[in-house]
Order: sequence, then structure tokens, then C-alpha cells
Amino acid sequence: MKTVFPYRVLSGDINLRIDRVAVDNVPVGLERISDRHQVVALQDLAETRQRWSEIRMRVSVSADGDELAAGPWEGPVCLAVVTNRRANVHQAFRLRPDGPGHWVGEVELSRDEHVGRSQITARIVASVDGVEGRLAGTAEEPWSVDFEAKRPTPERSIKIKWLDFADPSNDHLKEYRDDPWLIDSEAGEPVLYLNSSIDGLQGVLESASTAEQKLVRELLAAQVASEAWTAMFNAAVYACDVVDGEAQWPGGWHEDVLRRMIPDLYPSLSPEDALAELVEGRMEGENGGDLQRRLMHGAGSHARKPRKVSTALRDLRRMANKKERA
Repeated sequence: MKTVFPYRVLSGDINLRIDRVAVDNVPVGLERISDRHQVVALQDLAETRQRWSEIRMRVSVSADGDELAAGPWEGPVCLAVVTNRRANVHQAFRLRPDGPGHWVGEVELSRDEHVGRSQITARIVASVDGVEGRLAGTAEEPWSVDFEAKRPTPERSIKIKWLDFADPSNDHLKEYRDDPWLIDSEAGEPVLYLNSSIDGLQGVLESASTAEQKLVRELLAAQVASEAWTAMFNAAVYACDVVDGEAQWPGGWHEDVLRRMIPDLYPSLSPEDALAELVEGRMEGENGGDLQRRLMHGAGSHARKPRKVSTALRDLRRMANKKERA
């Protein structure tokens, strides 16, 4: 669900980087930090033999300095915000200015406050029309700090296969030969099938070159991801058993999906209470209207659909304005 503000917010991208990581003042190797995936992996650190107490990260944030200077934002301040859902931690670290639209600083994580995976994002706040503390913008993509990973890779991802749905050898897909994609969530691991017989689909998704093609690619990718999250979540709910009247976590990828999505669908409930409500609704045959609304929001958020749609609309407007001036 995209938040609508009663004032102007930044339209340009806000980018967050983690430039350096130290554990108890011992630098961590760069192989533990992935700019591409925006993940820091901190399991089995040889530098400390796991006996660490504090992690320090040097972060930098950049925004469009010209837009910031020309807009209604007075006294902009940049904060690095750290959250850990499992530990119910929410911390903010003020960064110092380092030129127009640029901030740098350090984030500190204490071992007894962070478990599993923490998330770091950046927010720019300012005074607008005399009102302090207005949110002017949030980082395009958050970073993850994974205390249970040795390599900085994304969380478990869905397997993707290109197949010709109209090919007779793919008999299990013949009913869907006109569909551009299909998610099979009944296998041991979920699989996303992309239909290579759809003219232009593979070219746009894998080798977009023009601005227009890239725009279409981002929108298609967001839609595919949203539908994949929806299909996997529904399959995961039906994979849950009930033992002695209590809903059980299903394990495997089903549990991974539920644990990732439940906090977005039911932010006011604990994961266990939310699971119980989901399974109870399934067993009692409720129509699921409320759940599907929540699921539409949660799947869209995980696919970053609101951001990608707003970015695409902004880029379309820029391209149209550029053609008008030409």
C-alpha cells in the first residue's frame, strides 16, 4: 500500500551504501559485503571466532542535492534506521552532512539486541511548511544484515525456468499456452515458468536496452514477483497442519514464506497468533476477503510493486516532457 503524503516528497532516488564493517574494531573482509544484493553476512566470523559484542558499519546516503535545495524541505536530516522484527528492535542513527544531498556516519549493532536478520534503511526528514519531522524520502532499497549467513546472498529465491508452453513435450503446460508465466507451488521447491512462446517476453525481461524496454521490464518483473508471492503464500497456508488444536509451522520453503510475509499481513499480531488465525480461517471455510486484501498488500510490498509503479510513472512523465521539449 503506497503512502500518500499531504505535502511534497522527494521524487529522486535515495541510495544507501554500507562502505565498511568492523566487529569489535576488527575489519570484516569485503567478501562478506554484497553491494549487488545489499546484504552483509556475519555468521562464523573468523576475525572474532563468534565472541563479538558490537558491530560498527560505516554507511553513506545520497539523494538529488539539486531537488533537495529547490524543494520545500528545510533543515533536512538523514537517519539510518535499523530494525529487527524478531528482537523487536527499532533504532535510528543520525548521519552527518558530507556535501549537498550526501550524508555519512556509523551504525552500531549490539549482539544482545539483534538475532537472525536485521534491516537497515535510510530516511530523510525535514521541516515542511513550518512542521518539523516530516518524512521527505526513504532509501530505494534497504540493506540486510544476516547473522545466520556465511555468504552475502539474497534470501531463498524461487527457481525460474523458460519453457515453450505450446510445445507438445510440455504436456503439463498445454492448458496455459497463452499465459505469459505460471507459478508451480506444488513441487518440492516452487518454480516460476516463463513462456518463451510469448513474442518479445524473453527479450524484454533478459536484454532490455532502451529506456522504454527497461520501464516495461520493471513493471513486468514486479507483477510476476507479486503473483509468485501470492501463489507461494496460499500454498504455504494449506501446508500447515493442526496438532492437538494448535497450528504448526510447515517447515521448508513454506515456513520461510509465511515467516517473511506474516509481519506485513498482520503487523499487530505475533507470528504464532497470526498463523493460528490463518489456519482457523482456512479450516472454517471463510471467504477470505480480508485475507486477500492483506495478501495483495503484502505480496506487492515484497515485490516492491508500489515503488516500481511510481518510478515507472515518473519516468514516463519525464520521457513525455523530454519529447515535448524536443
